[in-house]
Amino acid sequence: GAGAGRLGRWAGRAAWWPPSVALAGVLAVGVSVLHQFPLLQQDRDPGRRPDDLAAISRAAARAVRPGEPVLFVPAPLRNVALTYPGALRGARDVALVARAAESGTLYGREAGVAELRRRLARLDRVWVVGDRRVLAGRWAPRAPVERAKVAVLWQEFAGREEAVRGGVTVRLYVRPVSARPRPPSAPPRPERW
Repeated sequence: GAGAGRLGRWAGRAAWWPPSVALAGVLAVGVSVLHQFPLLQQDRDPGRRPDDLAAISRAAARAVRPGEPVLFVPAPLRNVALTYPGALRGARDVALVARAAESGTLYGREAGVAELRRRLARLDRVWVVGDRRVLAGRWAPRAPVERAKVAVLWQEFAGREEAVRGGVTVRLYVRPVSARPRPPSAPPRPERW
C-alpha cells in the first residue's frame, strides 16, 4: 500500500540525482568499511576469542581417550564436539539423551536431574569441558540440570589434570577413593593402677 508508493516515489527521485551524489555515497560506504576493517580482523583472530573452539578441541583430543566419559558444563559447550567432532570421537557424552539431529535442537537433549545423577554415580572419573567461571563457583547456572552437574562434581569428585583455553577448562574429575573399612581396632588397654 502506502509504503510501496513512497518507496516508488523515492526511487523515482533517486534516478535524478547527479552522479557525484552516488559517488559520494559509495565513497562513504567504502571509507566506513575500511575504517572497520582492523576491528573485523581482530574479531576473526582465534586468539582473541573467549571460546576458541579449535584450541579447546585440541586440548580435549590430547586428554580424552575413546570410551571415556565427558560432561559439558554448561551444555552449549557441546559446541566443541559438534564443531570439531574428531577431537572427542568415541568419547561418551554422559548427559546426552538425544543428539542434536535426533532431537531437532542445536546441542541435543540432555538427561533430567535424577537420570544425570544416576549416570554420574556409576562413574569413577569424568572429563569435563566446562566454563571456568562455573567450575570455580563464580557463576551459578540457572538450569536445574546444570546446577546438578556442578553440585555432583563439587560434592563427589576432585579435580585433577586440566588444560585451560581462554574461558574454558578441560579437566579430569576423579572420585576420591572411599575410605576402606579399617580392621577393628584392638580393645583399649586398661589403665594401670
